[in-house]
Amino acid sequence: MLALTLTSLPASTASAATVEPGRLLAYIDRDRTLWIGDDQGNWRQQLTNGVAVTGAVWSGDGDRLAYTFLRDGRSVVGLARFLPEPVTRELGPGIHPAWSWDGRWLAYVNEGTVQVVNRDGEPAGQYQVGATSLVWSPDGRYLGFTRPTGVPDYTDCPVLELGWVDLASGQTRIAARSFGTFAWAGDSLRLLYASAADATVWSYNVQSGTARRITNRFPNPCSGPFQITPDGQRLLFLDFRNGGDDLVVLDLNNLQERVFADLPIGYPSKALPESYVWVDPLGRFAYVARSYPTMVTRVDLSSGERTVLVPDDYRMLLAVSPDGSRLAFLDTPHGKPPEVIVRDLRTGQTGSLQRAGWAAWQPSAISPVVMRSWGAVWDREDRPVAAGAVARTWIWGPEPFLTLEERYADAAGGRRAVQYWDKSRMEVNQPSGDRSSRWFVTNGLLVRELITGQLQVGDSQFVDREPANIPVAGDLDDRTGPTYATLRSLLAAPAAQVGREIRARVHRDGTIVEDGPGGVFAAYYVPETNHTIADVFWQYLQEESIVWDGADFVPGRLFEPTFFATGFPITEAYWARVKVGGQEKDVLIQCFERRCLTYTPDNPQGWKVEMGNVGRHYVLWRYGG
Repeated sequence: MLALTLTSLPASTASAATVEPGRLLAYIDRDRTLWIGDDQGNWRQQLTNGVAVTGAVWSGDGDRLAYTFLRDGRSVVGLARFLPEPVTRELGPGIHPAWSWDGRWLAYVNEGTVQVVNRDGEPAGQYQVGATSLVWSPDGRYLGFTRPTGVPDYTDCPVLELGWVDLASGQTRIAARSFGTFAWAGDSLRLLYASAADATVWSYNVQSGTARRITNRFPNPCSGPFQITPDGQRLLFLDFRNGGDDLVVLDLNNLQERVFADLPIGYPSKALPESYVWVDPLGRFAYVARSYPTMVTRVDLSSGERTVLVPDDYRMLLAVSPDGSRLAFLDTPHGKPPEVIVRDLRTGQTGSLQRAGWAAWQPSAISPVVMRSWGAVWDREDRPVAAGAVARTWIWGPEPFLTLEERYADAAGGRRAVQYWDKSRMEVNQPSGDRSSRWFVTNGLLVRELITGQLQVGDSQFVDREPANIPVAGDLDDRTGPTYATLRSLLAAPAAQVGREIRARVHRDGTIVEDGPGGVFAAYYVPETNHTIADVFWQYLQEESIVWDGADFVPGRLFEPTFFATGFPITEAYWARVKVGGQEKDVLIQCFERRCLTYTPDNPQGWKVEMGNVGRHYVLWRYGG
């Protein structure tokens, strides 16, 4: 039975939405109260009141916390939301709360029965499987669990039965006998575990029911890490065959191994704290620690380069910030309350959370769910280009050049994951949303921001800046072609009459003259923004081409829905004299909410109409490079 106790705490004038991405953390103080605050100690918000919190875990989307507390000696699970205001909800007796990667579902164990609730705490199912631990598949379809075998085992690392629940059908299956923790591959189809039969790493496919050994090395997931990288493509563990200080990174696609030998890893207990092997959200670096004294080392997973970040510290490492720039240590001075010390690796400055004994940063918005969704969007239009299956210009670009979190008040947890491509930016605002929707991944209204100078940080929140003085098309050092700032005065220009030849030419100062080469006509009027799309661009938006359907290259509409990639037009189409590759050319330009399209008559077929490098331009405007 789930309790329905709801408690609201007074909201402060500040909120989690005002904290910069990567700086929000949760912590438990000496009185067993759960708080959130920024890691500089400038702001905090109490989440619980009158209960002795024993542990907490962030939701995958960073928007909520599940916590446990004791009542009459029994563990109880609670749920805390902090945006738009702090609200807690008692769910009922239980232990081991585990969130799905997208923050949509929460599961916990009550006397072996798995209780599943939605993100608001409403019951969604229960499964009597005798579980002792839980791990969600990245897509949230399956819930893996371990349970006792029924054979007495009094060791520190008992043999367990490993199984999973299919949430769609409610069916339960047992896959194997294992020990320690386990993980899911990024495809959500393979359970990864240490086999009780031979102590090596095995993979079990939940669809085919087949199992196979994927490495002969010996992990010990009872004592060390056994985790996938955020992209879901690699498994990390320590090889205990050689003493437990060799970090193995196993590629789950080709089963190739990369071994980082003799790393300074260790802690004076039977189990290594989770924070002592940590991987950044992009899977670039591993942070490893050894105590005491405490040494923290960063390992580049591509080059193998090792950088000692902290050579000698007397405190325990508690956590690493999502961007890897700050470390949290637990200080337990004799005769004084504990405190959490946050050390900024870039500046060397430290701050403290007094009377705190545990802390964890809000998880990065960059997750396997988000990264796989970005990849699926790119695949549809640009995978055929990259594979040479079709000859046409890029819709997004050959590869992303920047992935990070940005503050956005109305996204889950007050921030969102974004990925910049040459032509645009991909975003996921609500990881718990419908991943089957075309709009689960959106691409930002970058052009509107560049032209108006209004940097959007929420659905209705903006920061005023100057419009971008960056050429809309052509070379960045072009001194005569129109910039985004040029177009600001043309946003309200009247719509061209359908069928009219387009001869208007725009100069950098915003002057319009009717001396363009023509040959292009106004074709489609869009009432939502009161602008008319030029025929060459409208034909492009209606184009049939080769796309990727998730399994093969097939014919299909390149833009579906029509304005998904571009948004609505916000300017008319204008000719301009633009420098391209050092040569001046006549180019037709029309800007939409998300993209700017260009038409160069003397370009080869497939490249006459192109997307402008809006993603590159936006990063230059917002971040300076």
